[in-house]
Amino acid sequence: ATMTGRGACALSVSAPREGLRGRGTAVARGRGDSKRGGAAAARAVANHSGGVPGATATPRALRRPRGVCECARARGTPIVASAAAGYGAHEEGAGQQKPGMPKLVAQVRAVLFVLWTFLLAIPGITVMILISPFVYLFDRKRRRLQHLVNQVWAHLSILPFFRVKITGRENLPPSSQGAVYVANHQSIMDIFVLFLLGKPFKFVSKIEVFYVPIIGLAMFLTGHVALRRMDGRSQAQIFKQCVSLLKDDGVSILVFPEGTRSKDGQVKAFKSGAFKMAKRGASPIVPISLKGTSQVMPHGTGFLQSYPGTVHITIHPLTDNPEDLDQWTDDTKQAILSGL
Repeated sequence: ATMTGRGACALSVSAPREGLRGRGTAVARGRGDSKRGGAAAARAVANHSGGVPGATATPRALRRPRGVCECARARGTPIVASAAAGYGAHEEGAGQQKPGMPKLVAQVRAVLFVLWTFLLAIPGITVMILISPFVYLFDRKRRRLQHLVNQVWAHLSILPFFRVKITGRENLPPSSQGAVYVANHQSIMDIFVLFLLGKPFKFVSKIEVFYVPIIGLAMFLTGHVALRRMDGRSQAQIFKQCVSLLKDDGVSILVFPEGTRSKDGQVKAFKSGAFKMAKRGASPIVPISLKGTSQVMPHGTGFLQSYPGTVHITIHPLTDNPEDLDQWTDDTKQAILSGL
């Protein structure tokens, strides 16, 4: 208890930031002299600590003491609240801190983004349909020309809305070498920005995405892999297909090892499927950090919202440790975290 001035008392209880929602902060109010105020504060501590001498109360929520200090403020006396530092700045996750833009404006931007994307997709899908016979005859596995159309479409889609900066391009393997690209997953924008790597790859996506008009057809023509997530037989078939693409055809695969988008911006536990695939296909892992996609278009906010900003893509050196999958998984995750 910190006594400040005659006739005013405030009880200050230190607590870690994570404990801001523990037991309530005890506040003793009084108008008597400092001796009476000190006794009241002592009784408050005893009540909240179960009457055990020397025990410290654990606060439930740090609120501004109501009534502490009408008199202290009148005297100009400082009020002590040692856990107040950082209160009100609760983090929802590193990727979920959004710029100061009105929500309605962000929603309007999101609608414009969707309309602009589909508008660009119409000529894009037309070109992809026209060239598909030639691609099927001469480049059936990699489908580099179809991937180039996807890359141009993605670049033009995001150009009016946010910027992308890529570092570590020298760590990308040659297009003729099969590799497993592994990235954290925070937003639907992850797919758009990864097309800007300039390397042909196939990403494993839930089959529902293939039902989206125009987009689904573009994914089919490019040869991306459709997965039924709750179907064990489908998972086994997709695994064999990806291993064959890696080992026999030198085609790269893109996988989000978290399995789904993170709602709070924090990188979740990695599943081992991508690493087993890389081991079976005798291919390296390419760790990729995506930073800022959950800021330009957050996930889990209900109606889509779009914010301006810059997305940073960091391509890390290849990792290769097929003898110890757990260590390989951990090394890859740590490399990705280092770029966030």
